[in-house]
Amino acid sequence: MARSTPGQILALEHPPAVDATTATPVERIPIELPRGPRPGWPTLAALAIASGLVAICLGGWAIVSGRGEQPASGLGERQLDAALAILASPGAERLPLRGSVGRILLVATDRGAVLSLDGLGAPPAGRAYEAWVIPPGSATPRPAGTFDTSERVVLLTRPVLPGARVGVTLEAAGGAERPSRPLRVVAERASS
Repeated sequence: MARSTPGQILALEHPPAVDATTATPVERIPIELPRGPRPGWPTLAALAIASGLVAICLGGWAIVSGRGEQPASGLGERQLDAALAILASPGAERLPLRGSVGRILLVATDRGAVLSLDGLGAPPAGRAYEAWVIPPGSATPRPAGTFDTSERVVLLTRPVLPGARVGVTLEAAGGAERPSRPLRVVAERASS
């Protein structure tokens, strides 16, 4: 059933000539205008299903067309799979590194750990960022990988056990055996 909205239409007929000092009122007659048809639930459901199918097809096409290419992150295929498994793990511990202004996030599980980078500035020429892991009960930082800002996810080369600390410093390109300055950008994984 169509709903209607009240409106007004003015008569467009020219009134007889009148003296400019006297005005003749024009009668306004209200009329109802019909609304346009609205889509029903079957139409909306069909549109939702079509949108879902298009999204699935585009996702499948992206996966198939990307096969055989080198991952954009610089990680090998096995490393990328490991990093994605850590990031997707529902039990992963997510800790921002203090001092990183939210630009570096530690994501750690029992299977491994990654650093997620968001808006981290590029290191100066001849320098690289280096991740360090300090095992629980130790005071000695151990190198866990170097990286630059071309990567969004960095898979750490050392496990980050509960109670361990992870830090990042700026070192000479290629990495160092020990940090050249104190660790100020740090996160500590909770002890079990």
